[in-house]
Amino acid sequence: MPSKRSIRVGAAGIIVQDDKVLVVKFDDENGPHYNYPGGGHQEGETLRRTAVREVKEETDADVEVGQLRVVAESAPFEVEYAYGSTHFSKFFFECTLIPASVPKLPEKPDPNETAVEWQPIDRQPENPIIPDIVEPLLNALRGNEVVYVEDKAELTKRINKR
Repeated sequence: MPSKRSIRVGAAGIIVQDDKVLVVKFDDENGPHYNYPGGGHQEGETLRRTAVREVKEETDADVEVGQLRVVAESAPFEVEYAYGSTHFSKFFFECTLIPASVPKLPEKPDPNETAVEWQPIDRQPENPIIPDIVEPLLNALRGNEVVYVEDKAELTKRINKR
């Protein structure tokens, strides 16, 4: 019998073109918001493979995974359980689209997934991108470095109050 995980690990793809970043729009218990395409790690895959699979599942796009850019961690007891009770760490990799791959809403999207969009990379859109890593991501991309972020769930807490 599998034991309950004390920490969830995930990976996401950061795909930038023409100063825009590819995001997935969701409308769920947190209200309308965006996420970078990504999700939970599965047994038997590397984090890079997780990013490839999750980008494909959420955007129907094929990508090549590049450098790790941001590591975001959120401890439930530090964020008023905004994301539930599981501690998580997510690894955000810079990715490039494989030639001829066009991002779009998949044929069978996640239940709360409503769109795949390009948003300006340098600011939050009207509906926030969760987690809020816009500034750390820009710093990582400009400085060619990895940035660690403690996600305090401020955006999630704000939209949960709507």
